[in-house]
Amino acid sequence: MKPDSSARHWIRLPGRVRGRALPFTAAAAAVVLAAAISAVAVTRTAGPANAAASSRSAAQDPPVQARVNKLLAQMTLPEKIGQMVQIEVTQVTDTSNTCTSQGGFNLPNPVCEQKIFVDNNVGSILAGGTDIPVDTTGHGGTGNTGQDWANMYNTMQSFAMQHSRLHIPVIFGVDAVHGFGHPWQAPLFPQSIGMGATWDPSAAQAGGAVTGNALAATGWNWDFAPVQDLSRDNRWGRTYETWAEEPALSAAMGGANVTGLQSVGGGNSLGVTATVKHFAGYSESINGHDRVQADLPIRYLQDTFLPSYAGAIDAGAGTVMVDSGSVNGIPATASHYLLTTLLRDRLGFKGVVISDFGDVPALANTYHIAPDLAGAAALAINAGVDVTMLPFNADQWQAAVQQDVNNGSIKMKTINDAVSRILTLKFDLGLFDHPVVDASKANAAVEAGRDKTLQAARESITLLRNENNALPLSPTAKIVVTGPNADNMVGQVGGWSVSWQGPFTSHHVCCEGPPGQIPPGTTVLKGLQAGDPNVTFAPDQASAVAAAAKADAVVVAVGEQAYAEGLGDNPAPQLTPDQKALVAALEATGKPVIVVVLAGRPLGLGPAEQANAILMAYQGSTEAGQAVADAIFGTINPSGKLPVTWPSDAAAPDGDFNSGAPSPLGDQPKFFDQLPGTNFGQGSGYNPLYPFAFGLSYTTFATSGLSATSSVSSDGTVTATFTVQNTGTRAGTDIVPVYVHQPVSLVVVPNQRLAAFTRVTLNPGESKTVKVSFPVSVLAVTPGDIEADSPPAVELGAYQVQLGTPASLSANFTITR
Repeated sequence: MKPDSSARHWIRLPGRVRGRALPFTAAAAAVVLAAAISAVAVTRTAGPANAAASSRSAAQDPPVQARVNKLLAQMTLPEKIGQMVQIEVTQVTDTSNTCTSQGGFNLPNPVCEQKIFVDNNVGSILAGGTDIPVDTTGHGGTGNTGQDWANMYNTMQSFAMQHSRLHIPVIFGVDAVHGFGHPWQAPLFPQSIGMGATWDPSAAQAGGAVTGNALAATGWNWDFAPVQDLSRDNRWGRTYETWAEEPALSAAMGGANVTGLQSVGGGNSLGVTATVKHFAGYSESINGHDRVQADLPIRYLQDTFLPSYAGAIDAGAGTVMVDSGSVNGIPATASHYLLTTLLRDRLGFKGVVISDFGDVPALANTYHIAPDLAGAAALAINAGVDVTMLPFNADQWQAAVQQDVNNGSIKMKTINDAVSRILTLKFDLGLFDHPVVDASKANAAVEAGRDKTLQAARESITLLRNENNALPLSPTAKIVVTGPNADNMVGQVGGWSVSWQGPFTSHHVCCEGPPGQIPPGTTVLKGLQAGDPNVTFAPDQASAVAAAAKADAVVVAVGEQAYAEGLGDNPAPQLTPDQKALVAALEATGKPVIVVVLAGRPLGLGPAEQANAILMAYQGSTEAGQAVADAIFGTINPSGKLPVTWPSDAAAPDGDFNSGAPSPLGDQPKFFDQLPGTNFGQGSGYNPLYPFAFGLSYTTFATSGLSATSSVSSDGTVTATFTVQNTGTRAGTDIVPVYVHQPVSLVVVPNQRLAAFTRVTLNPGESKTVKVSFPVSVLAVTPGDIEADSPPAVELGAYQVQLGTPASLSANFTITR
């Protein structure tokens, strides 16, 4: 039967994906986020901010807008076109005068500065993933310090402002995805998947603030983060850059991170802008490989993916980066539907939209939907791209866009609107008023925040298995430590650390950091040695097995090495054969084996599934080793919960007619909100090894007394009330996800949808009654038949708030008109 989408059943949220009429606008989102950070409740950021607050540039002080208008009126067409392009820094630091990126990130070449900033009016510079600055002090330093980044910025910025006709500052962009990852002495936070395991927006906000302060101090204040794509396929090599597989968690973490990033500045300091990426559906490639086409139903896009992006947009993110791939046969960079209809009209975004690296030329060279760069530029700009990360040959960009304007392919109004947004961003960030930074203070700012990093790492540690209370260990126990990641900072911090594919040596053919630039921090071995004088390191399997004979326990650190997109794609992520053999040999000794997994995603564990204890430490920061040691010795009580599903790892399909039977690796994608169906094949359902939101503790908790707002209007808020008690003998923090179940729906929806969550810290025997609220709008779905693409709406009728999966507690509520 065709679903009835009449007004009798649906309340549409007018004008935007989550509704202009709802109280959950940016102001309300700020209230909810503040509550979340105080650990009262965390709710899904369920809709775009209103037009007055959806980005930094949404509500302008009259002087800023007047300055923008005055400057825009003075600009020539070439000067405007230059503002709309971003060029890689190596074009400016070319050791030859061809300015074609010869020689790497050297000192700026004045000939190239003239060509880039003056002749071609370039308004933005990119430091790519492998761009590492040389020493700028003249004293034989290592290079790649905070001071080096600041000196490079000051030199180029000063030249551009002094020599350009209108003295317009350049904005400098960089990928700082888990801290300012390039300068090698900077503390690095857990990768986003590890941050997601904290379920703590205050940790994400703190990480954003540390990163923002470092960026502001160096001048590179356009941060290409956070990634708001959802983790939906464990094979994808960028899984670790996502917060979670569920939009409510991703939206809350991303929104808090944006708030932290953009909280810096004011006075004589530069501000920082975040970048929500990659809009939209970038993580949904058809085969788990990066940048492969996405076939993405509009209902799935709107109902599942867009709320995650909206969470960060609502927090005021100044910019959005476009998905590099194609969606439903149209490159995202050329999609007016994505970049205008959804992003601007429905999500209400008013800031700057930038393409990803080389994606506009790719419209002609790769996708072949345009004959040349001029045709590609017209498609992208008319779709909604403001800044093109070209990132080479600025002269070709000038010629192409001038041609487009002259022949009418791009209207002058479109150019003016884009440039107005770009200039507004620059004014908002303080670039016009104080464009030069104090390089003498940059090192201190870049190297600050290690305490915040450690706290985040501690909160991320996820205890997956603890048979017979194998953990915690005594700090005087005789422990053998072994495994490839036991004393390995490369595997511990992962990609986007010093360089794109990780520090030296990540064992890739290119694109890793230089020798001697390993981020300082604490490895698992060093953390355990600091806490226990009886720790022995065994560098290989034979010595580990031999040493185990006299040990009380063995800690084996396994997992992945560093990688980034492309090189991280894996059809069956799992421990390597030598790691499995090591774990099996240690288990055969009969001694307790504690497996520590340092990886950017869940892995097939093989024999490690049967270890006495398993800790997931993710690629958990420069301080992850200390956090692991604290968990092993019981200095902290692990509280992390999986932000993604941990796939099963069966040797072969099993269990005829059992949809929940374990699957072999690679049976992807599997995620918590899989829709119900008539499937019955073995392993065809949700069949994880460890489900979404799973995580053990050294204590126990119980929840009781669930109640919920009994009746709520379609623009209202549901409040769930329940009591959490620590029923164990140790203090601990419980993370309580709050789900919604809809018994009957006109559109197929998941059995449970994550709507909110809370963190509750309790002493032994202590209990607390907590209230967690979420707006009804989080339940909006796209109404209509298979082809529907209208804005999501809330279906009226009966719902249940639920705790536990499967539900252990339920409370009914009704949505009325």
